[in-house]
Amino acid sequence: MLIEGADAEAHRFHIGTCYFFLTMRKLFPLILCTLLIAACNTSEPEPKGAVVNFTETDELFPNPERGLLSQVYYVSSDLVQHASSSGINNNRTGSAYLTLYLHSYYLTDYMESDIPQEFLDRLETNMNALREGGAKVVLRFSYKSSMDDKDRPWDTTPEWVHKHIDQITPYLQKHSDVILCVQCGFIGSWGEWYYTSGFKMNPSKDSDYEVRWQVLEHMLRSLPDDRQVALRIPAYKMRYLKMRGDSLSSPLNAEEAFKPTYKARICGHNDCFVSSSNDVGTYKGKNDRAFWAEDTKYTLMGGETCEKCSYSDGENAISEMETYHWTYLNRDYRKEVLSMWRMDGTWDKVMRRLGYRLALEKAILTEKPVAGQKYEAYFTLHNSGFAAPMNKRDVELVFVSTTDPTKKFVYPQSLETVDPRFWLPGEQHKFTLSCTLDPTMKGVYNLYLNLPDPYPSLHDDPRFSIRLANDAVWDEQTGYNHIAKITIE
Repeated sequence: MLIEGADAEAHRFHIGTCYFFLTMRKLFPLILCTLLIAACNTSEPEPKGAVVNFTETDELFPNPERGLLSQVYYVSSDLVQHASSSGINNNRTGSAYLTLYLHSYYLTDYMESDIPQEFLDRLETNMNALREGGAKVVLRFSYKSSMDDKDRPWDTTPEWVHKHIDQITPYLQKHSDVILCVQCGFIGSWGEWYYTSGFKMNPSKDSDYEVRWQVLEHMLRSLPDDRQVALRIPAYKMRYLKMRGDSLSSPLNAEEAFKPTYKARICGHNDCFVSSSNDVGTYKGKNDRAFWAEDTKYTLMGGETCEKCSYSDGENAISEMETYHWTYLNRDYRKEVLSMWRMDGTWDKVMRRLGYRLALEKAILTEKPVAGQKYEAYFTLHNSGFAAPMNKRDVELVFVSTTDPTKKFVYPQSLETVDPRFWLPGEQHKFTLSCTLDPTMKGVYNLYLNLPDPYPSLHDDPRFSIRLANDAVWDEQTGYNHIAKITIE
């Protein structure tokens, strides 16, 4: 068949196009492979400089805002009981390694009255004791610790709940430096939002939930923007976000994380951890689990066990803590489960990995540093914990003269440069810290990496600084992590 003119041109174009796509189909895997290799090779090379290598340690030691916590109950019928700063300090320095407490306040006698000043004074005393003893607290307020019908009502009316939140707000604001987070509480037995007399027990409609959201938002307003409020199950946060305009399938992401928004400040607690196939109603289905697995990358998660069962074995517990990024665990409940973990070797792993566990791998430092000029320290570290540090944390380079320890220079880094809250678990993290050295800094200095609490009341207290999981770096007196001894010309 003879094809001429425009038809011939069209035919040749068609044949050429077919040939091109057939050829590209064969070459595509090779091209894709080449592009991937090229992409891998374009990562930024490490800077040149003096290299310092570090050795990781398996040692158990206390660190702030993570780990096991001890639960203490403060009831309205006994206003004498209060926390002891010496006892808190002893628990921190002993083999318990405690830096966290769960203080559960029961307002049983005030369900239709104001909280008396004596009760509020004890709250004040306890918060001061935590600061003096070197620990922080997870707080929960509720009315009853029973779900028996004979103990009804299990809680009070929404009106009294809001009055009580107003009363405790000044104390939460004043002592937010030693608060890890607040569990929303108030509603239901134990403050777990289920067995309730003053609120609808099995809410189904949006209007049923609205009265609960008002309590949640009141609690969020009662705290500074840098503190989170925990809800008992993921379905609560999912429903709240949906009712406030967020997509049901929208857990927190990196761009939204740690902003002063309610979405970023609502976290979770699971008080029936590994206690059944759905943790005794904690999860309603796969969507709940998927939501919490993502959301807890950037929000606090902790809680306690409540039943021993086939799901409670140590291997499953470790896997669940990894998946849901656990920061804290109640060491006092439930004993049967915790005893099993001590027997099977799980316990030390849990103690070591709850929250963050940061270990330096390498530092590359400016060679031949000169006073008055720029200095850089490039770090590689990894996090083998279950979670990242969840509250804001300062990062500082500290130089201390070896001949005159009073000659100290501190160079804070901006959050835009480095933010430990994004040092996610199971990952390696690289970052560069820099400063301009003071012109008077000639001589030999010890260089430290300091990760202190940003609150002025705690910043210079070494008990509230992060200790890195490396051999021979920790200075207990200052809370600094030693990097190297350097000579500045």
